[in-house]
Amino acid sequence: MKPTPQRLLLIGALLMASSASAVTIKLRPQGAELTRLVQEALTAISTKDLPVTLDSSSGPLLSIGSANGVAFNPDVSARVVGTGPEQRIEFNPRGPQPLAEALRAELARFVGLKAWTPEAAKLRLSGADLNGDGTIDLTDFALMMNNYGKTGSLPGDLNGDSRVDDLDLRLFGSQYKP
Repeated sequence: MKPTPQRLLLIGALLMASSASAVTIKLRPQGAELTRLVQEALTAISTKDLPVTLDSSSGPLLSIGSANGVAFNPDVSARVVGTGPEQRIEFNPRGPQPLAEALRAELARFVGLKAWTPEAAKLRLSGADLNGDGTIDLTDFALMMNNYGKTGSLPGDLNGDSRVDDLDLRLFGSQYKP
């Protein structure tokens, strides 16, 4: 198939270089050990292009042991208690998994990662997978272009500035691999 000028423009736009973006995960780990393990877990999925950092000012509370004294099932490594701003993730101190493994499993569930790898984090957290199908493709690009030039909280606003514009197109281009 012979490339048309429009197709060449599209491919050029998708391949533009972009500035690095960052992702912040909101969690409130309780205690030095959990804080250290969360930091290590986030470092393991961070890349130069997509650093993942901790914001401990809000989000679910993470704790070792039960806050209300309810015993853990011995086969359970962690459990989620409550919803919304009162959500708490409690880790079983005598659970079947080491604490670091249990933490990564719960963080993967919380963040929505299929695997605790930089590649999975980049795909999920970059924001470029607009339809959530696990791939960044032309369907996502079409969703972005449908909102191009519009303002508000829209699919395609990858940098969070409430506009879908050239900056978002560059971020998308850095994630898209034809």
